[in-house]
Amino acid sequence: MQLFFRPIEKKFEGEGILPHGNFNNTEEWKPLIHYLEKGAIDFPNHIMFKMGDSDGVIQESYTYQNTNSNSNKIANYLINNCKINKEDKVGIFMLNCAEFVFSILAIHKTGAIQVPINKDEKGDRLAYVVNYSEMKVLMIDETAIELLSPIADKFEKLEKIFICGNKDNIPDKIGQIPCEKFEKFYTSDDSNPEIELSIKDKERCMFTSGTTGMPKGVVREHGGVLMTVRSYIQHQGIKNKDVLMSVLSLGHANAQAMCLFAAIGAGATAVFFPKFSASNFWKWAHDCEATATNFLGAVAEYLWSAKPSEYDNKHNVRIVLAGPAPRNIIDFEKRFNVKIIEGYGSTEMGMPLWKSPEDSRVGSCGYQVEGYYLEIRNPEKINEVIRPHWDPGESKAPPESAKGLLFIRPNVPNTTLNEYFKDERRTREAFDDDGFFNSDDVFAAGTDGRYYFMGRYSRLRVSGENVDPTAVADLALMYPSIQDAIAVGVRLPDISDDELKLNIILQEGMNFNPKDFCTWMADKAIIAMVPRFIEIYSDGFPVTASQKVKVAELKEITDKTWDRAKEGLKFSARK
Repeated sequence: MQLFFRPIEKKFEGEGILPHGNFNNTEEWKPLIHYLEKGAIDFPNHIMFKMGDSDGVIQESYTYQNTNSNSNKIANYLINNCKINKEDKVGIFMLNCAEFVFSILAIHKTGAIQVPINKDEKGDRLAYVVNYSEMKVLMIDETAIELLSPIADKFEKLEKIFICGNKDNIPDKIGQIPCEKFEKFYTSDDSNPEIELSIKDKERCMFTSGTTGMPKGVVREHGGVLMTVRSYIQHQGIKNKDVLMSVLSLGHANAQAMCLFAAIGAGATAVFFPKFSASNFWKWAHDCEATATNFLGAVAEYLWSAKPSEYDNKHNVRIVLAGPAPRNIIDFEKRFNVKIIEGYGSTEMGMPLWKSPEDSRVGSCGYQVEGYYLEIRNPEKINEVIRPHWDPGESKAPPESAKGLLFIRPNVPNTTLNEYFKDERRTREAFDDDGFFNSDDVFAAGTDGRYYFMGRYSRLRVSGENVDPTAVADLALMYPSIQDAIAVGVRLPDISDDELKLNIILQEGMNFNPKDFCTWMADKAIIAMVPRFIEIYSDGFPVTASQKVKVAELKEITDKTWDRAKEGLKFSARK
């Protein structure tokens, strides 16, 4: 399939060229390691990636030749000494480090399937991922030892663990699983393994956190990597002199696909840090000479709330992919001297929506990405397609008739969800008979061709009324002392409907009285939208390794949770 690479304005493009082309012809796509190996020959001394420490200091730097050589050694050891074959599962449970990068690429080279594990997993959930994935080998750092030790007796098929870190602190076994120092890999041959591989082969089994129950394994193919790399290079204007920076975990798709893989596809340089620091983010960007980066979750809000610094615009970052974009996007761009690009994606489907840097209209997720076909459907009549009839230029908010579920169909094979691992029913139900995937997200399509995110479809039912938690949070944000807000549903014992809990972050130095706030809310909306529970998070919302908010924790009722019912504060609906 021939795709069209739409050029963007020069001011949004990086410097240099695209040594591997623009990936327009999908028939010519090859797995990512092909471009790494080609780079090791064509520009061996160009820096492939750098690794910083938790203080933002770059500690390690590797050329394309170094990266390829070290990845080859690990791959050859896995093949020859661990008997890893195509489609075997190999796990990675590390904080961001050079060994993480080498492990990802080495697993590609073996033809095996990488299983990156959320760095914050522990206990039964961690044991579940290790066992359910059927991984044979697991790579960890020394900080993971104390997390694995208590559950090691539960491992079923794991054969060996490799540990990087302090050489004097590596055990011979964790439970009954034999351990080796990561350095053992480097005794192997550094030639390319030459395993036959195509974009149709499976690349990863990534376990999503989920909101209930155990994580589910999302299996994607190598073609999905190329689709995302191509889109990122096009929409972010990436060239081989760019430096892509990530503070997100390499256990997450964003840091892998939109930093490491995109850098390899463009012949550029990636930089990784093991954590996010709102107060030091722009200094780190300055020091590592970053030109592009990505935000997820609450990152933009934390950066905006940080104290002004000389580094706010003393850096070379020209473009940022943000999901979601800052609410005060124009002021944000002005303060930090960057261009914010918004898009929409998921673990299963990649990035079907992307905004162009020239697009000045605020609020949309952009346009349909080439390689996808999208429909908005009526959730009450799932086969009924909602045609665009809302003009965002005339009305800021879409009518209810314009809102519906976003359905996504890939037009390029092997680029989206292959299967939910060992879950035939869920895999079968993921796509309808016409090949469309139900995103379970509510969108409105404007007559301008843009798509606008409206919220999650799964709404709350409070006191017999359907309540949109996004609408509750949006209303709360109009209150003067509230900086950020997330509304969630709480199910209490013996109560069939949800109770509404509002989680908030206050503006610095502002006072907040929950009774006054609820009275204000009751004056603004139906009573069902007035929260029963309110909790203030003075240190920010709890987030995952990928900076996504831990919604499950927000649903907990703690001793810090204010309860309107206990205060005897009631409101009467209009009769």
